[in-house]
Amino acid sequence: MAGNSTTQIFQTSSTSRWSRFKWSSRLLALFLVLGIIIIVLTMTRVYTPSLPNMIGAKEKEVLLDSSGWLFNKSKIGRQYGGFRKYINEKEAYKSGAYPIPKKFRKKNGIIVQADSSFYSFKKFAAGVRAAFYVNWSPTSFTSLEQNISRLNLVFPEWFFLDPNADTLTVDKDKKALDIMNKGGVKIVPILSNNINQIFRGDVVHRILNDPRKRERLINDLLRQIEIYKLDGLNVDFEELQEKKNEVLVSFQKELYEKFHARGLLVTQDVSPFNNDYNFAELSKYNDYVVVMAYDQYTETTQPGPICHQKWIEGAVDAIAKKIPNSKLILALAGFGYNWKMDDNGKVISATSVSYQDALTLALSYDGKILFDNDSYNLHFSYDDDNGDQHQVHFTDAATTFNSMRFAVESGLSGVALWRLGSEDSRMWDFYDHDMSKDSLKNFDFRLFSTVKSFSLDETPAYSGEGEVLDVIGGPTSGKIRSELDSSELLISEEKYDSLPSKWVAKKYGTKDKKKLVLTFDDGPDPVYTPKILDILSREKVPGAFFLVGINAENNIPLVKRIYNEGHEIGNHTFTHPNIAKVSRKRAIIEMDATRLLIECITGHSTILFRAPYNADFEPQKAEELIPVAIARQKNYLDIGESIDPLDWVPGTPADSIVARVIRRKAEMTSENLSGNIILLHDAGGETREATVEALPRIIHYFKERGYTFTTIADLLGKKKDDLMPPVPRGSGYYLLQLNYMVAIAAYLGSHLLASLFILFIILSLLRILLMAVFASKQHSWEKKFGLKPFWLPNGQGAPLVSIIVPAYNEEINSVSSVQNLLKTDYPNFDIIFVDDGSRDETYHKVEQTFSNNPRVRVFSKPNGGKASALNYGMLQSAAEFLVCIDADTKLLPDAVSKLMMHFGDFEYPGGKKVGAVAGNVKVGNKVNLLTRWQSIEYISSQNFDRKAFAYVNAITVVPGAIGAFRKSAIAESGGFTSDTLAEDCDLTIRLLRSNYIVQNEAGAIAMTESPETLKMFNKQRFRWSFGVMQTFWKNRDMLFSTKNKSLGWIALPNILIFQYIIPSIIPLADFFMLVGLLTGNAARIGTYYLIFMLVDVAVAILAFAFEKENMWKLLWLIPQRLAWRWLMWYVLFKSVRRAIKGELQNWGVLKRTGNVKELIVDG
Repeated sequence: MAGNSTTQIFQTSSTSRWSRFKWSSRLLALFLVLGIIIIVLTMTRVYTPSLPNMIGAKEKEVLLDSSGWLFNKSKIGRQYGGFRKYINEKEAYKSGAYPIPKKFRKKNGIIVQADSSFYSFKKFAAGVRAAFYVNWSPTSFTSLEQNISRLNLVFPEWFFLDPNADTLTVDKDKKALDIMNKGGVKIVPILSNNINQIFRGDVVHRILNDPRKRERLINDLLRQIEIYKLDGLNVDFEELQEKKNEVLVSFQKELYEKFHARGLLVTQDVSPFNNDYNFAELSKYNDYVVVMAYDQYTETTQPGPICHQKWIEGAVDAIAKKIPNSKLILALAGFGYNWKMDDNGKVISATSVSYQDALTLALSYDGKILFDNDSYNLHFSYDDDNGDQHQVHFTDAATTFNSMRFAVESGLSGVALWRLGSEDSRMWDFYDHDMSKDSLKNFDFRLFSTVKSFSLDETPAYSGEGEVLDVIGGPTSGKIRSELDSSELLISEEKYDSLPSKWVAKKYGTKDKKKLVLTFDDGPDPVYTPKILDILSREKVPGAFFLVGINAENNIPLVKRIYNEGHEIGNHTFTHPNIAKVSRKRAIIEMDATRLLIECITGHSTILFRAPYNADFEPQKAEELIPVAIARQKNYLDIGESIDPLDWVPGTPADSIVARVIRRKAEMTSENLSGNIILLHDAGGETREATVEALPRIIHYFKERGYTFTTIADLLGKKKDDLMPPVPRGSGYYLLQLNYMVAIAAYLGSHLLASLFILFIILSLLRILLMAVFASKQHSWEKKFGLKPFWLPNGQGAPLVSIIVPAYNEEINSVSSVQNLLKTDYPNFDIIFVDDGSRDETYHKVEQTFSNNPRVRVFSKPNGGKASALNYGMLQSAAEFLVCIDADTKLLPDAVSKLMMHFGDFEYPGGKKVGAVAGNVKVGNKVNLLTRWQSIEYISSQNFDRKAFAYVNAITVVPGAIGAFRKSAIAESGGFTSDTLAEDCDLTIRLLRSNYIVQNEAGAIAMTESPETLKMFNKQRFRWSFGVMQTFWKNRDMLFSTKNKSLGWIALPNILIFQYIIPSIIPLADFFMLVGLLTGNAARIGTYYLIFMLVDVAVAILAFAFEKENMWKLLWLIPQRLAWRWLMWYVLFKSVRRAIKGELQNWGVLKRTGNVKELIVDG
């Protein structure tokens, strides 16, 4: 009998096979390590091209005019000596820095003196610390929110005059009001005649000279102030047209009396050296007068200081002669002006600038800021991009500090900043301090040395025009050296060593509105990019493709085609992350990896970059500028866009894409903007068919209207090689070529793997569906023919069946298993128990228990493995049929009878006989997660597969746990062999080769003990996997054989493909699935995986339905599927390794627990 073979399949005494494998593995590992080293080295040597000289202004210094010198020669310049002289010569102000509280005084029932000792004014010993707030500046709100604790009075610009109806209009900011209320400050809104940035004296004239209108205005003011619980009113009427001062005084008197009757403050803003005001009379009807001691030079004058210290001194002195100092509030300038001038020094235009704006201009145009120690103001000059000269004068914290020192030494009531949001933020370090000399002795003047980066306004400052961005500065702090006049505690000198900045960007492009550039993001895509390239080629139109590195790596020929056909290539990162939300290190790796790939494939680098999710040509937020700034550090220009038809939005039709492009271009033209760059997508999302359809229509529409499609290089006045310079042939060039070879290998390997994955998915799905069809047909066949016992109820005609039980170290289960077998309802059987040289008490326990039972014969033999034990038992049997079971298995009473029904006189095609019948094995010890998972596998895989393969006579394993055999068929096929560890699989295939039919009986249920620990599980599955591998190799000659089509075309291919090839690449499949999930393909991968899982679940439900199992068990299916393949991969890896090594493998012993309960079907 063949079972006496002593040499196993794969076994060899030679070590050469293992040595060859080890050296091959080492060589492969070496190539892999070398590839990684090449990539890493090349990444560190990525060629970073220099930026070309961009079109722009050549900055140069412009000499200031002589306005400062002229002022010093003026009457005020000669009369006043400045703050230092004033403070040095005056007597110290002894009466306090703010008005002494007084009780209300009444005259004829009217309050004529309002109480100015509000609690909020007592917050600081310094007196009034006020500021003006405006709705129209976002930075004003931010400054208010940040600095409210340093104020005790706010003048919000909320009340205006309607020029049509001559009535009051209100523009209140509720959020700002809430902040003021929470801050505990007094709120005194401004009543202004500024309408659309023009002071309308004519409107004031009509109201003041009409008693009815005047009374209505005052009543409306009172009503609004009481509604919002405000604290008074600030009147700011400028550019008045009154010929007589009495008109304004009369209005102020009426206003003052009505407001004081309700305990409300009345204040007024006045401009110094202005004949519009009768200061002495107005003083009677105001609690405070705010001296607007700035605008010495304005938009309508030549350039000059905003508020020269002598000019301030003169302004206060002139007004203080008519208004008590205790009523005066000095308004401080927190801004400047930017004058544009022609070549002759004549002013063309002027605009106000904040402190931040001034420093941004100096940073953008390399302006040198100078502190004028005579005026305590600052200035610089520059030439803009068009060559026009500019002079900028402004104030900073030093100006404010010195002015506040003057105010307190002059005994003024306090100060007020114009305006919140435009100031130098350093002033808040001292604004709420007492600015008297004694109080400042401990002040830390080092606070003046650092100017923090701008936090009030993250809106970037732009210069130039176009859609190509170059960030030249980000938020940084500046360094300033200041000198202190220690005698009078004044800041006497400042030097701006480095400038603070907010985001500063230059824009480049063309003013030619008839030029357009087509740009495509997210590619290349193997389906849509070729179609787009075909259209561009047919229409003779260039394009710019911003590549995602991982897509480029997967489509190297397409990258070559893009470049070879004359198109520009830009960097769109490697995996398409939001650069603003990842670390700087990762952002640079993303850029470098893609740039390196482009250099490898094309031999050219690129300075073109477009950040994912941030393609707007004029970003407004920091998170939109961060990617541009990081890219600039790697010498990239950021290519924005102004025409985005949102073609990436799912479901957007081609008509909408075309219409949006046309509409947006028209909008840009109407705004006098060039609008040159169109953003489209050649990849990403489920489909780009709409983009492909829209593209030729866009090209035709604009060509017909005289537009030209060009390149980014042309927009910048450059050549293609300026933007995509060739990689120089330096020391790193050949390393780059090696990296290209690695990239090509990766490309070919990835495509091979991708093709295999698709093939395997298709094969797996087809197999699952085919199994479902076969199993359903087999189920129908079983119902149709309904096999019944071919023996009489009294047992007559029932052939003798020997139940062979091989055992090795089974003392725990052996006795109970034999007792279980004795309960079988088959009428004619005996039990042959073969102890295969156990080292425990197996033989003695069984012999002692069943020595007097005539149905049980117990034998013992030297250990030789399970196959030899089965062969030994078969020799001891006189029966025509054998049932072989494992010693840890328990059968249902009718199991043997159901197996034997298949050996009746049923006629099979070709006169074939049934050689074996497989029983239905179930897990009988579902005690933990591992055994429950095995239970699902037995039902949905092993048993279901046997049912399906029975339909085409392709069962490859009659399980050792329960199987019935025709004894003569075993003998004809060579018996149980010892040259594999899977004697059951080996015998089953040899039965098929001998043209026997192998049937399945789902009703013959055997409850087996499955491994309860991973160690025992791996041991069992290794034996199965290695044994089946040996069996396949032993019978490989039958693969795709026409002699036995079921075996050659179904059974053996199933083993090869689905038990070895596909499981062997599971780690790679899972790795690439993870990469796909992390690179924006989660939806597509999730869809495929969901389809696969739904089919898998459907088949599992069908399998459970066939066996009438509890469906709730399927809740464990998904976690079982996820973990199971990795367990099986480990077993497979171990099996392949042992096969190559060629060592003798033992059958092995599993540790038994005896947890299989008697006659249990459902756990």
